[in-house]
Amino acid sequence: MDGVIGRGTVLSGRYELTDPRPCALPGTSEWTATDQILVRPVVVRVIPVGGAGPALDAARRASLVADPRLVRVLDVGSDDGVGYVVTELVAGPTLDRLVAREPLSADQARAIVGEAATALEVARRRGVHHLALRPSTLAVSDEGRVLVSGLALDAVLLGRAGGDARTTSRVDATDLVRLVYAALTGHWPGPVEAADGLPTAPEADGVPVPPAELAPGVPGDLNTLCVATLGREDDGPLSPADLVRELEPWGEIRVQGRARPHFPPVVADPAPPVTAPGQVVRQSVRSAFTAPPSGAHRAQTPPTPSGRDAVTPPMGVPSAFPVAGGSGEAYPAPTEAYPAGGLFPAAGAAFPGAGATSSPPPEAFPAPAPTAPLPPLVPPQAGPAASPPRFEPAAGGDPDPFDFGRLDEPAPRRAGRGIAVAIVAVLVVLAIAFAAKALFSGHTATADTDAAGTGQHSPTGAATSPQASPSPTPTPSATAVGGTAVISGLTVINPDGSPGDHPELLSRAFDGDPSTYWMSMTYARASFGGLKPGLGLQVQLTQPTTVHTVTLHVNGTGGNVEIRTGDATQPTGGTLLASGPMSSDAVFTLDPAQTTSSLVIWFTQLPTTSDGAFRIELTEIQLG
Repeated sequence: MDGVIGRGTVLSGRYELTDPRPCALPGTSEWTATDQILVRPVVVRVIPVGGAGPALDAARRASLVADPRLVRVLDVGSDDGVGYVVTELVAGPTLDRLVAREPLSADQARAIVGEAATALEVARRRGVHHLALRPSTLAVSDEGRVLVSGLALDAVLLGRAGGDARTTSRVDATDLVRLVYAALTGHWPGPVEAADGLPTAPEADGVPVPPAELAPGVPGDLNTLCVATLGREDDGPLSPADLVRELEPWGEIRVQGRARPHFPPVVADPAPPVTAPGQVVRQSVRSAFTAPPSGAHRAQTPPTPSGRDAVTPPMGVPSAFPVAGGSGEAYPAPTEAYPAGGLFPAAGAAFPGAGATSSPPPEAFPAPAPTAPLPPLVPPQAGPAASPPRFEPAAGGDPDPFDFGRLDEPAPRRAGRGIAVAIVAVLVVLAIAFAAKALFSGHTATADTDAAGTGQHSPTGAATSPQASPSPTPTPSATAVGGTAVISGLTVINPDGSPGDHPELLSRAFDGDPSTYWMSMTYARASFGGLKPGLGLQVQLTQPTTVHTVTLHVNGTGGNVEIRTGDATQPTGGTLLASGPMSSDAVFTLDPAQTTSSLVIWFTQLPTTSDGAFRIELTEIQLG
């Protein structure tokens, strides 16, 4: 190669440049390219070799940070006069394109920037910082995955020096708040050169005006966050982890970019969904498929090394971490089995980039035809939706739609069966109603018989006569099943000593009302998003009591929890009494039983709620 870069140039005998991409970074060009070995699209950043050394070193450092929200660095090297950095191709709009149409809703701004902050906190703990965040470095893929590009590399190309850990962490935290401001308002509250085409935010006394003045409906906490961080007081989060705590919990990401014309079209939606501003919900044939978890990667055969510019890890980096080098990859291939731009091509569409050995894409499944509602009392059918059974008319008239007998039976007998089924159903409903009334009334009006059977006790342990009406249970308190253990209070235990996750909701976990619950923050992964090793609750009893079992009622399943002795000062220093996954009625038998006034409930893995989120929703704690 003669050093001239253009369409058709093949770098390192592998990456064929196809189309230039917009790139505002000085001294570099960016291209869409084809990896000729793996036959897939990639992005190649081309850097003149004279100044490529620090930039390539920064890209190598970024390749050592593994997080599904960071654009993966696939290869770093040089070839006859130019350096190059190969990254995965992100199929989805960047933040500047999203807000150019209209600002995002507050919940989507929380979710998108919160995911980015979590990724940068993972990088910070590996000693790598971004230092050049701007709207074009934050993208949302077609699968709803947030991706941050340019980690470490962009700052070197822009000539932004680093500093001590506190300074660099503060820079990234402040830039993340600027992204929150831009997502809420469509204006950039920072230097013009980093605006990526967005209008700059108007200022008052030299600082950006509050976002609530530019966009209606901005929540007070986000408005205060932007004002405090971008104002004169130099307040606000000091690290991405601080911002995560400010933003969470957040829910599902629903914003979606428009389809790009150079990728295969998808089956058109029958009718556009009606959504709130900034929340474009994808409803098409692609929703019939479930994308794999963002952190999951399929194993693949590694490419044949070219022998060029093998990358060595920086001093002090353990060799166990994968390092990008030559034509090799730092990490496995992405989960996308098909070209970027959509999950699956439409049925019959051409499959670009497929070689002779490539498997054709699965055909799009048509949405099932709508079916008439089933008659009342018919139990729901398991499996995919199907049309109602067709009843052949009996001789002499049309079939009765409420006839649940066999079609070959006489009509009177079939009618009798239908009446019997209806009577049974009514009786079942009445039984459930009486059972529910008895269950919930037991929390406030049912007295427990003492061990000797000689009298009754109120929930607080005071003796009463059998005829006396027991006093209602004071709130908050909870009596253990089959015992007299009474919880007097809970305390959130956070490993870093901070107040912890939603201490204001703790009373809901032992108020006797299963419809209320204490909840933890929402994290990106079951391992608390990599931010901390666990989370705990100290259970304080009114007096020393022998506890045999601990029952946790959780809205979710899985994860892991440990029941230990001890208190908040040493949550994992006590004796492990029981452990296991959580569920709606998880009973943990203590071995041995403990006579104590304090227990520690230590969560090491988060359960998964019904909406797929990683958090704890603890409705009740019961001691027995």
